[in-house]
Amino acid sequence: VSGEETGGSKMSEISEQGESDNFNLDGTLPIVKDPGKMEPIKIAVVIGADSSVPTQDKEMTKKIVEETGIPIEWQEIPADGSAEKINLMLTSGEYPDVFWNGISSDMAVQYSDQDIFVPTEELIAQYAPRLAKIFEEHPEYKQGSTTPNGHSYGFPYIEEMHGLVLTPGPFMINQTWLNKVGKDMPTTVDEFVDCLRAFKEAGDLNGNGEADEIPYALEFGNDDLFGSYDSFYYFTGAFGMADTVCSGNPMANHLRLINNKIQFAATNDAFRKTCDFFHDMYTEGLIDPDSFAPSGTGVPLYINKLAQSEAVLGAFQCWTPRDNIVDLAVRDEYVPLPRLIGAEGKCGNVLNYSEMQDTSMVAITDKCKYPEVIAALVNYCMEPEISITLNWGAIGYTYIKGDDGKLHFNLDENNNIILQNGWQYFSEQRTNTSPTRGALAVLNEYYDKYADYTWDAVPILEGQRVNGKEECLEEIEAVPKMMLSLEENNKLSQIYGTIDNIVNAYQMDAVMNGTDDTSWDKFKQDLKAAGVDELVGIYQGAYDRYCSFAD
Repeated sequence: VSGEETGGSKMSEISEQGESDNFNLDGTLPIVKDPGKMEPIKIAVVIGADSSVPTQDKEMTKKIVEETGIPIEWQEIPADGSAEKINLMLTSGEYPDVFWNGISSDMAVQYSDQDIFVPTEELIAQYAPRLAKIFEEHPEYKQGSTTPNGHSYGFPYIEEMHGLVLTPGPFMINQTWLNKVGKDMPTTVDEFVDCLRAFKEAGDLNGNGEADEIPYALEFGNDDLFGSYDSFYYFTGAFGMADTVCSGNPMANHLRLINNKIQFAATNDAFRKTCDFFHDMYTEGLIDPDSFAPSGTGVPLYINKLAQSEAVLGAFQCWTPRDNIVDLAVRDEYVPLPRLIGAEGKCGNVLNYSEMQDTSMVAITDKCKYPEVIAALVNYCMEPEISITLNWGAIGYTYIKGDDGKLHFNLDENNNIILQNGWQYFSEQRTNTSPTRGALAVLNEYYDKYADYTWDAVPILEGQRVNGKEECLEEIEAVPKMMLSLEENNKLSQIYGTIDNIVNAYQMDAVMNGTDDTSWDKFKQDLKAAGVDELVGIYQGAYDRYCSFAD
């Protein structure tokens, strides 16, 4: 029996079950009129190490049960090793009715031909009109959550924040140093390098009596935190083709979508020219030598330098510069750069990522007797205020509700969340008042209408916008989030690691030693031998399939 045939059979059963007089499936509450007339639904939830409140006692969990009437038996799975534990549950047959989280897109595909997960496209159409409307207005989310067999297996987690995760963190420069060396804010790549030279030649800019000033710092080969640490890629567009790396979708690193065709940007001449550009800066002593020495912790060495009591860096890029610079006086010295113009284009890049960060956050298994009730629960969770508080934490903790009816962050005089119950960090308060998200949608239009924009992300977004975020998103088309088949993922996992190592090794060597035609040709030949054409072909096929899912 094919997965498609089995899915159709399950849908007919669901329709019959949906006629139960005990259920309100039209969006009214409670969803279950008499919880005593049904067995509790067993829902597994992955919990983080900072979660100390039992899931059933969290404010948002209690609110869900109280308002929907759905009886739930929560089964907690510690986050450490959760993927392995869930895979073991699935292969052994000892799994719950529903997974609240923990099912990745790859898992949904992996088990799609075993009929463990219930297809959800008809459930969404019938019982989750809020999500159906989101899919209608944002078809890329529906296409991106459709597996190669045409089914969806779960309900998504969508967090739009005006494109926050679609471009790297802010690129910053020391305005105080610019003032001291008599330089205006640079607007071109050449002017930027002139400023770095001035920083190097000026001597003791921070006034501490030490020669510790570093014009520019980054960490080569680090694609963590949305590609914010290796700012090499910020400059590639200035030399003809913007390249991108992003830990959120690593096997799509270096891919560009141009006129509906997937291209591997690291083989474009722009990549070599960017290497030569960085080599020139390196030979002039404008780049922090530690940029070539990975810290081994995932956090670049230059981040520690930002925590010093004096400014030692002239320019850098990272995800949360305001958080990394501890000293307030030093923090005030840095401002975001405008989008720099080069001889063959503009700086700035767009990540091959999506604000639908999980396609199958809530997944129904074949053991669930009430899949239509779960779909109605997802519809409830898609209500704007519920989604917002599931995502960031409950009212009375993360939020207070104002007289204007909007949710406002519960902040102290220093613009930090007021922590309660002895919690030391916002992450603790967030995870102890909400069951780690689940299926929800926070859309751009919710901000200022239902709730404040996330308080601690404001400086990130502001910096990105000065860097040219909106212009980059309009001009550069990213490779969309796509569901790859098991065979495609297996092949990519075999070849991608070698390809990535070849690119990183060439980048590092070329920046330190320069390029020539022989090494450039060998680089491209090595990539070809490693299977780069096959990688591009896999993504091209996936993109063509993705496009076929459009209504």
